[in-house]
Amino acid sequence: MPTETEVNTRLDRRERFRIYMQKLNPTAPAQTVIELGLASTDLHESLYEKLAARADLDPGSQQLLVGGIGSGKTTELLLAQRWLNEKQESVCLFIDISAETDLSGLHSGAIVAGFGVHLSRAFRNSAAGKGLSKIDSSEVKKYTDEVKHFAFGKTESIWVPDDDYPEQEYEPDEEPDYEPDYEPGHYVRRTTPGKLQPPFPALQRDLKEITKALEFFISRLRSQQLDTVVIFDGLDRLLTPEKFWSVVHQDFRALRSLGVAVLAAAPLSVLYGKGRSVTDHFDRVHHIASVSIDPGKTAKLKSVLVQRGAAELALRPDIERIAKASGGVLRDLITLARDAGEAAYLDGSDGIKSTHVRAAAKQLGEGYLRGLSAGQLKLLRKLARDRSIDLSSEPAVELLATRRILEYSATDFRVHPALEPLIKLKEENA
Repeated sequence: MPTETEVNTRLDRRERFRIYMQKLNPTAPAQTVIELGLASTDLHESLYEKLAARADLDPGSQQLLVGGIGSGKTTELLLAQRWLNEKQESVCLFIDISAETDLSGLHSGAIVAGFGVHLSRAFRNSAAGKGLSKIDSSEVKKYTDEVKHFAFGKTESIWVPDDDYPEQEYEPDEEPDYEPDYEPGHYVRRTTPGKLQPPFPALQRDLKEITKALEFFISRLRSQQLDTVVIFDGLDRLLTPEKFWSVVHQDFRALRSLGVAVLAAAPLSVLYGKGRSVTDHFDRVHHIASVSIDPGKTAKLKSVLVQRGAAELALRPDIERIAKASGGVLRDLITLARDAGEAAYLDGSDGIKSTHVRAAAKQLGEGYLRGLSAGQLKLLRKLARDRSIDLSSEPAVELLATRRILEYSATDFRVHPALEPLIKLKEENA
């Protein structure tokens, strides 16, 4: 039976590891991470300030933030929102469109619909929406209802006369001197689907029909010296450029006509899509590349880990190993540090050792290896050998979008360092 001292030691150790794991949760909401002071604001050289400053200086401008999944786009967008809110000169709406609706069926109009719902709500909560007269309140309700109907659809009862009901005939001198108060017929329920109501039908309604309602709220905010900025997160999950363009082309053009500044996350594939240049359609395109893991260049990655409490369990050499194994991808950096901590706990160790980092890196690499086809493995081996890749091919762009291939510059593409040794081992064992 363990002594009291041994029990207390075990509990203290568990508490240390629990605190460590909480700070290094890769799935924690970015907003929570920011509020806890765990977000690194200079990992991408304070990119959020550039995003926010352009939106502040250029009302109606449109900017894209492009990067791989897990590169830190959401954090940058939320930091930009905080920067704009602190200035108190605009109403800045943050909309995770993937939380609003099913992206697999996204159609044109859904983005404007989501914006309208958030805009009308923000207006009612703002100073411009308080203390309104009866007439103004009636207008607010009217346009709020229009936005809701556009977004979510509506069902109404319509009176339909019975066509086959025989009309009563009268002799000239027998016609009644009053109008009959009964018209034979029946009610039918008519439903108009909304833009945010899945599944999404291919609706043909023109976006112009909702702009009058949106214009009402925007102009009232403008009268209070408030610009409108909207941040769209989640659009980077539209992995193919064709899907992205089919959704945003009409919607973003409508928002530009309203003078609304737009910041939006976009999939990495839009940089390599065929047929149209993304820079021709947006005022600025900001690209988040993987952070360098070359010797002497991992300081930013290590500072992220230290800020998250990694130094409480890992020594400097092991923090360096975690940084290099992450490939410079923020989400993988946090995941590796957390998994290495779990491995150390299970091993009975008081801290993270190199063996625990290797185990975590192997686990991450196996996750990337899973599901790869023979053709994809061949492409990855060629990249690892030649350090060159043809990004005009869809398989290459897909590997880039899913982080198997990492981009460090316009000419520097590499296989993820956690995956590379496993594809070589697979080749040797084939």
